[in-house]
Amino acid sequence: MDHGQKDQRKVHPWQRANLFSKLTFLYTRGLFWRTYVTNKLEDDDLYEVPACYKSQKLGDELEKKLELDLKNNVASIYRILWSCYGKEYLIIGLIQLLSRTIVVMTIPMTLSKLVLYFQPNQKEITKQEAYLYAVLLIGLNLMSIIYMHNYMLVVAALGVKVKTAFCSLMYRKSLKLTAMSLSEIPIGKIVTLMTKDVAAFEKIILYWNDIWIGFVQAAMVCYLIYEKMGVAAFAGVGFLLVVIPFQIYIGKKTSKLRMKTGEKTDERLQVTRETVSAIKLIKMYTWESFFSRKILDSRQSEVNIIVKIFLIKVTILMIGGLTSKIAFYFLVMTYVWLGHTISAELVYFILTLFQRLRHALSVVVPSGITESAELHASVKRIDSLLRAETIGRNPEMIAITPKISLKEVTVAFKDKEVIQNVTATMESGLTILTGPLGSGKSLLLKTILKDCELKEGTVSVSGRISYASQEPWIFPSTLKQNIVFGEKFNQSRYEKVLRACALNFDLSFFTEGDNLIIGDKGVNLSKGQKARINLARAIYKDCEIYLLDDCLTALDAHVKDHVFNECIRNFLKDKLIILATSTEYLQAGDNLMLMENGTIKSIIKATNKDVVGLYKYQSPNRDKYEYQEYYENSKNDNVSEETKLLEKDKSSGRRNIYHEVKKSGRVGGEVYKKYIFYGGGFFMLSFIMIFFILTQSSKSYTEKMVSLWVDLEENLSQFEANNLTNTTKYQELTADHSLILILFSSLILATTILYIVTSYLFFNFTRRASNRLHKAMVENIINAVMTFFDGTLIGNIINRFSNDLAIIDESFPFDVYEFIEIFLALCGIIIILATVNVIFLIPAAFILLVLFFIRKYYMPTGRNLQRLESATRSPMMGYLNATLEGLTTVRAFHAQKLLTQEFDRHQDLYTSTSFTNKCCTRAFGLALDTCCTVFIAVIIGYFLASENDTSVGNVGLAITQAFMLSGLIQYGIRKWADIENKMTSVERVLEYTTKERELKGKGSRPTDWPSNGRIEFQNVSLLYSNSNEKVLKNVTFTTEEREKIGIVGRTGAGKTSIISALFRLYDYDGKIIIDGVDTETIELEYLRKKIAIIPQDPILFTGTVRGNIDPLGNYNDADIWSAIRKVKLDHVISSLDAKITESGTDLSSGQKQLLCLARAIVSNNKIIVLDEATASMDEETDVLIHSVLEENFMSCTVITIAHKLQSVLKCDKVMLVEEGEIAEYDSPVHLLRDKNGRFYKMIEKAGLLASNV
Repeated sequence: MDHGQKDQRKVHPWQRANLFSKLTFLYTRGLFWRTYVTNKLEDDDLYEVPACYKSQKLGDELEKKLELDLKNNVASIYRILWSCYGKEYLIIGLIQLLSRTIVVMTIPMTLSKLVLYFQPNQKEITKQEAYLYAVLLIGLNLMSIIYMHNYMLVVAALGVKVKTAFCSLMYRKSLKLTAMSLSEIPIGKIVTLMTKDVAAFEKIILYWNDIWIGFVQAAMVCYLIYEKMGVAAFAGVGFLLVVIPFQIYIGKKTSKLRMKTGEKTDERLQVTRETVSAIKLIKMYTWESFFSRKILDSRQSEVNIIVKIFLIKVTILMIGGLTSKIAFYFLVMTYVWLGHTISAELVYFILTLFQRLRHALSVVVPSGITESAELHASVKRIDSLLRAETIGRNPEMIAITPKISLKEVTVAFKDKEVIQNVTATMESGLTILTGPLGSGKSLLLKTILKDCELKEGTVSVSGRISYASQEPWIFPSTLKQNIVFGEKFNQSRYEKVLRACALNFDLSFFTEGDNLIIGDKGVNLSKGQKARINLARAIYKDCEIYLLDDCLTALDAHVKDHVFNECIRNFLKDKLIILATSTEYLQAGDNLMLMENGTIKSIIKATNKDVVGLYKYQSPNRDKYEYQEYYENSKNDNVSEETKLLEKDKSSGRRNIYHEVKKSGRVGGEVYKKYIFYGGGFFMLSFIMIFFILTQSSKSYTEKMVSLWVDLEENLSQFEANNLTNTTKYQELTADHSLILILFSSLILATTILYIVTSYLFFNFTRRASNRLHKAMVENIINAVMTFFDGTLIGNIINRFSNDLAIIDESFPFDVYEFIEIFLALCGIIIILATVNVIFLIPAAFILLVLFFIRKYYMPTGRNLQRLESATRSPMMGYLNATLEGLTTVRAFHAQKLLTQEFDRHQDLYTSTSFTNKCCTRAFGLALDTCCTVFIAVIIGYFLASENDTSVGNVGLAITQAFMLSGLIQYGIRKWADIENKMTSVERVLEYTTKERELKGKGSRPTDWPSNGRIEFQNVSLLYSNSNEKVLKNVTFTTEEREKIGIVGRTGAGKTSIISALFRLYDYDGKIIIDGVDTETIELEYLRKKIAIIPQDPILFTGTVRGNIDPLGNYNDADIWSAIRKVKLDHVISSLDAKITESGTDLSSGQKQLLCLARAIVSNNKIIVLDEATASMDEETDVLIHSVLEENFMSCTVITIAHKLQSVLKCDKVMLVEEGEIAEYDSPVHLLRDKNGRFYKMIEKAGLLASNV
């Protein structure tokens, strides 16, 4: 969310180009040359996206149309498409129809006239006319290819427009979704919609015009064939038309399967995203195998459907490849059967027409039908998002006297009333909103924000609202941008906010100050720092009303008091403030509002004596000390351990936080080898290639049969014309005629069978490769070392699992399949040309050499643009993920427009890459086709120069094959380039299969260990790989069995790193010994399984209650229920199979933490670790958790990273950590005897000394 620095890019050369440059794509030459010389292309080299493709403009147009149609209750994606782009597309289609008509009418007729010239004894065509027809044929072909590449760019660019518009529209829509809608459309599904589903628009734009044009063209071709062959035309053309209903039926099946595939992809990406987001916790719970299996099971369900789609597409390919040959066979056989004589002129005229018709009816129409079916499935899925229930607009209104009124308000979620009949009025002053765990405090604030749909009642707000969420929302950007958040920058107010939130001290310790780059979810900040930045964002915005949702709980007591007094009571004086909290500061407010079970039990003045009764929820003492009290003694004390882990060179801090590092240069041979290995190895690939060769040999010999047949018919006609039917030669020719017909029929049948077998073997190979690549990536990522996740954004990881895998799954296999077919077809054509005249190998070799040079010149640009396409997509996904996680905050700040503009900026960079890539691809294709046109000219020129040296059959065969060669060579070399470009996706996936992994499976698994829970650290030092400073320095201590240890220290002192070392999350020096066994000798998974962790942030996963407590199925129902009862959740949880939504949104923060506590109870381990588990809990939950700990873990060693000093005073020992070293370690009693000790001074500052000395 880089709101500050805007990109200054060069104007796209397409916009500056003149007409000739645009037609010939000469405007791309500068980019080609620059990339060819340097062999690199960075995002800084990209151009400004042309104005007509800007995301904001396109999104605005689409959104306006959608809102109008929704208002009129006529909304339909197809209607919107037609309204916005229909006229433009129709005009393009009409121009295409005119072009196709000219090509279909002129090229076959010109070719037939040229072939007629070579027919023996003909006198109709003179040599001068033959040269004229040759020049005309070559000129028509050249104009045709220039037009074709420009047409393809226009429709591809229109596809980019549609795709960009819908991505922008879906992002805007996602910002408006209600809580109910988000529970039904999780983030994983939105990611799929904006990657796989929206790509369907880009594909179908290439086909829709060609579908109806194909039928018009078919009618024209039928007429021309009928004019030449009479009723025989119905046999061939009829066969082509008969298969269309079958293709339509297949298309409908594809649509249904595509819907199912989308659902399974959503599930897989959702599980993957949840896994990556919570990977640290998963590792400590040793749940890697469960989540790996869960992802792979989702993948298998997805692949099972993809295989069916593959089979359907293979069937369509087979129909496309064979129907024209069979139809041509039926046509000629019927013509002969009716008593007509065929000639070379007729055969090659019909054959040229059939090539045009084959492309229309056997390739374009079926592919268009399939893509239309897939689009229909995607449209349904996208439509579910666009029609989802949304939050209404809530315009900000400045009010002199702020006021909030709720009248009989009821809010329901999934048919359960969570806010019931609430009536209240709040005016200026501080209102403390309190109540027990799960009483509905957070939901009431969201109701005031109008972030929840009301079932009944009204909410009236006078004044602008700012909001601080209970769970801090921190997005990847600079610290400053996290606070300012798009508001107009005011230096004076900014500095006051920093002081009020006690952030000015933190900034003095960060090397980059407020330009510190913050990672995903604030990974390099402490909990307290995140909470204060979250609050600072809220108060920086100048409003009349401030809703603060328990945002002080995570703060140490002294800081909490500072923030409450300086920020809430002072900085926000004269404002209307609602502070949701437990029972803290009850009498410090002006009013007190008590909630229970979604209703307001009472509203009283804070001075009322009844307030005292609410303190029954509060802990006996409240700490008043903040660890940062002594931070002035050490500059780095206040820098979190995670910040040290992510330290980087300052120069890298200015780059876009979302952009990932990409490789440069060509894709290495090792990538191809690994892909082949995952597919089944070189032996299997060689076996498949044999079938490809056999299939192509059968096809090529079928083409040769046509030439032999034509020559034979010519000879028979001459014998019959000269009345030589009784000669032996005539009898031999008649026998050869029958043999050729039998061979032709046999070859058609053999080609069909070989086609089926080859297709099945090949797509099974690619499916296996894709599946194994995904499995390898999952297993490697889940088992990767923590430093990988600390330095990698979630969006970059998800991009591998979504876009890159989609390419490997779907488009890449078909590109390879087509390339192999084209390559072998080219070999077949060259062999056929050599059989006509071996001299043709010379120009063929020369042209191939030129084409390879053109490819070599193109590839650095094409390859780098493909990599940039993938790399520039990651920011979009990362931005989407970060936005949706803080949706309530975004809407409270009315920042939807700001974030939409930022998303559009990210998308514009992607669009610029995509459009430039398409321009360069078309330039490449035109260069190839121009070379092939030269080759055709050479072939025709040779025949005209030596017209007496060859038969008419060979002339027709050579010229038609040269035309086929022209189309195939450019298409094949482009496919070759596409393959290498898309191999970058394989390369990117393989990159995630070779990340450094944790060493698992090595070490012992001692039985009944640990039995006592005695822990000994011996000179343990820990240095994060990206930092130069040790976070632990020769740490040495011992905990005796069953001891309760409290660890205290300032932010960044090393508390969390001690736990990380205990779990072996990072490599360390020294020894950690548990019950006499060096943990380095223990198998890693076994070690972590023997230590229970209750995390700082309670994390729940989509699934069931059982799956969140015991996903591995190690415990029976009775044990799980026992744990649930011990944490007092049995009244909340109705069944172990009850559903938990994404992130446990249907449970309060306290309830989620109690569920995490149940995990620890059911594990029955001897060592328990609490990582500031109650830091952000209210007092009631805090009391409950400590009560459960005392009851259930008496016989365990418990290590508590303490947030509240009162809790550590009950421990057997207290460890004070400073600058990665143990400053003090003893029982609280002994530590408090040393009046000069640090701990003594902490307790003294906290006001706890009198009751504990």
